[in-house]
Amino acid sequence: MKRSGRASRLIIKIIIWSFLVLFLLTAFLSDRTLKILSRDKIWAHKVNSIEKLAEVNKLYTGAELDVVYHAESNYFEVNHPPDPSINLSLADYFLSQKNNHDFHYWIDLKNLIKNNAEASSSLLDSIVRLYEIDKSQVIVESGNQQYLKPYRDKGFLTSYYLPAGLHGFSDDSLEQVLEKIRMNLDSHENYYISADYQDYPIINKQFPERKKLIWYTLKGPLNIFSSRILLYQILLDENVDVLLIPYQIKHGNKKDF
Repeated sequence: MKRSGRASRLIIKIIIWSFLVLFLLTAFLSDRTLKILSRDKIWAHKVNSIEKLAEVNKLYTGAELDVVYHAESNYFEVNHPPDPSINLSLADYFLSQKNNHDFHYWIDLKNLIKNNAEASSSLLDSIVRLYEIDKSQVIVESGNQQYLKPYRDKGFLTSYYLPAGLHGFSDDSLEQVLEKIRMNLDSHENYYISADYQDYPIINKQFPERKKLIWYTLKGPLNIFSSRILLYQILLDENVDVLLIPYQIKHGNKKDF
């Protein structure tokens, strides 16, 4: 009987410890834990519809959206080419948020060039004024960082979208790209640099004092545990202001945009 009682207690302990380990593992791998630890830093990625925005604004303090400027009609479209257009204007997007003045926006401007920089920045300036959006809550991002100056001059925060896939470059190629990045940073003043989370170890080493925006979409070549450890490291970096994470829309005509 004693032996049977000990065995029963051992089984109960194993079950309890198994549940505890499972709970801790689930919490470690959960994006919800990231939000609990650093709510203001965690924003939603690719929020390109009003339906998705309506869900996100209840859960996050900010969102990233993709925008294309159409010069011929002086119009901003919320879209990530080559995704199909849903004919959503940036003005209507902001209008849907008219009662939420605390929300933040990270605008990935897909087609910023020299010829549209002044006109597009003037249009964005007029839109945010119309909907009473504080410019300190709007980040405009582009890989063509030299054309972001009109946005900075109008009071917007700007970010230099760094070349993608730095972690996959050979040593020689990486040094060439980094040297170009350094030259761009010296030549053009932007508040942020932005990059994929897999490139974070490189940019943190090379530009430790720079303010950063980081996005996390896919696990890529890192295994799930290494990815998660890296995300926690990113959140602990005081020079990282935003970490984007995926959000799957729960309602609406499409599962995601």
